[in-house]
Amino acid sequence: MWKNQFLKTFNNLVNVNVMTIKIVTDSTSGFLKELAEKENVGIIESKVMLEGKDLKEITEINRKDLADSIPKLDPYPKTTMASPQEALDIFTQAVEDKYDEIIYIGVSPTISNQYNSAKVAAKKIGDKIKVTLYECGLSTTSHGALVYNAVKLVKLGKNVEEIISILDEMKTQTFTVGISPSFETLFKTGRVQKKASLSVMASILKLKPLYEIILEKGAQGCGAGKGFKGAIQKAVEKFSEVLTKDVKYDLILSDAFNTKYLSQYENEIRKLVTIEEVLNWEIPPCVMLSTGVESFQATLVPHID
Repeated sequence: MWKNQFLKTFNNLVNVNVMTIKIVTDSTSGFLKELAEKENVGIIESKVMLEGKDLKEITEINRKDLADSIPKLDPYPKTTMASPQEALDIFTQAVEDKYDEIIYIGVSPTISNQYNSAKVAAKKIGDKIKVTLYECGLSTTSHGALVYNAVKLVKLGKNVEEIISILDEMKTQTFTVGISPSFETLFKTGRVQKKASLSVMASILKLKPLYEIILEKGAQGCGAGKGFKGAIQKAVEKFSEVLTKDVKYDLILSDAFNTKYLSQYENEIRKLVTIEEVLNWEIPPCVMLSTGVESFQATLVPHID
């Protein structure tokens, strides 16, 4: 039901420019698959190496099967970027679909090499269609939140320059704080150096690590809370440090098979600021491998009327 309500937002917008701008982004942004299909947003898919094969994380991997198998996988799966050819295929389709321009909204090269694949593809097709590459500087759902609003702006008739100008301001006011189920995943990915003392303390206190999305740096650890409920309180405290009370926000809740605490997270955030829309997305496989099965996160992005 929530997906139907979510899609109504876009049906109610007036499409005044006949959609001449093609939005393209990365699968790791977590942008809702159903919405991407409806609005014809191009998704450049990152990959997960499983059993010696590089599999696209959206179209070639069953997310639930991957989540179930993660505890048994040894070595821990690695992720890889899409090739320039895969990005070029999406850009070429935009030409065939008679779009006038493409705007690719990707993370910065300092966070992921995925941007470079899009850059190579844009150069190859530059004589057929104008491609604007936009380094949003954000990752995971903070990244997806900007794509969500870019789609809105296209439907409102904004041109590429106007969209980029708005996103430049918006990205400094977009925040994600996530909660991981344990430090074990962070140990496996190398994000936290494994120490016996930390493992013991985390186990005894049932600590749940927190992470936030930092502009131009990606995901960074930002403490821990006792149990999921304690971690939510810590996360809300983190939000209270950066949110502006007179700004109206949209809230994107995303999870890796853990919806139990989302209502509590939402209710606590609503005590801080005004929420216009609440959206439910999924943490994609490549991000789930970094944050852990049963991780969940909240993203706040300024609302566009």
